[in-house]
Order: sequence, then C-alpha cells, then structure tokens
Amino acid sequence: MKSLEVTLDDDVYNFLEFLERTRFIKNKEEAVQKAMALFKKLSMHDWLPDIYRIGNNRVLIMDRGMLLDIFELLTETETYRAGQLTAMKRKVMRPEYRDINLTKQANWLIVLKELENLGWGLFSNVGNEIKVESSAVPSTYLRGYLETMFKMEFEEHHTNVEGLTILIATEPKLDKWR
Repeated sequence: MKSLEVTLDDDVYNFLEFLERTRFIKNKEEAVQKAMALFKKLSMHDWLPDIYRIGNNRVLIMDRGMLLDIFELLTETETYRAGQLTAMKRKVMRPEYRDINLTKQANWLIVLKELENLGWGLFSNVGNEIKVESSAVPSTYLRGYLETMFKMEFEEHHTNVEGLTILIATEPKLDKWR
C-alpha cells in the first residue's frame, strides 16, 4: 500500500470533519478511499463538463419527481410495455446476457445487481421473491422489465412500508413475441 498527502480546501476539510464528528465516517482517510473507489467504479475520469459517462452509458441526474412525471403521462399498459421494451433492448445490448440462462433464479442476482449499480433501487432475492426498496421507477415498469428479463410472471405484493415492494414469481411467462 502506498501513501499520499493531499491538500484540501477549507470547505471540503470541514465537511470531512463534520462527517467524522457525526460518525458517518470512521476517519477522513476512509472517506477519501471510498470516494476514490467510487470515482474509479463510475469511470469519473471519463466525465467531461456536464457529460457523465460510465463506459457506453450516460449518467443522467434528475429529480425522481421529474422522472415520475414522464411515467405519469403513460397508461399502466404503456408503462409495462416500456419496461418490456427496455428489457428486450438490454438483452441485445448486453452480449454477456446471451450466455446466461436468466430463467434460473440463481442467475437473477446478476440483473438485480446491475440495476442496483445503475441506481434503480435496492434489490434482494430470496427464493421466488424479489424485494425492491426505494425504486427509482414505477413498479409497473419494473415488473415489465423483470418479467421480460427472467421470462417469469410476477405478482406485486403491496406493503405498508413506504418505498418497499415485493415481487413474487408465480409462473413461467409465455413468450408472446414469437
């Protein structure tokens, strides 16, 4: 491991002090290491002013309400179909998906982890259930996406916890597109 000395402006240093005092971080070094890991993971070295990219992807930062405004203009059927279309395109654009049998529940985490990394929300899979927390997209869109990716029908279980949705796999989905 190598060492590096860094000079920070007062504002950044005071912010790190605040995070340390409130025990949000263990120490300033940890925060800088985590920030650099994120910088590397997000390919931030490739970011230009006002243009954010991760590989071939673009990062679009917008208020969740703005995104939901777009979905609000769609009917439930159109929202579901948009999710299906996104999944179909994703399968074509990600060649590594061609070699993975996504109908097997053991492989679902590959897609769920990617969605997490892309900021769609937090996903966990236990048996035939997918727990979705803090989803950035409506559940109808997400259901269309996941049903198409996994070729499995999901029933949405509503909870009393805000921002938490449970999708329960019910039966294999018939391929209506062939």
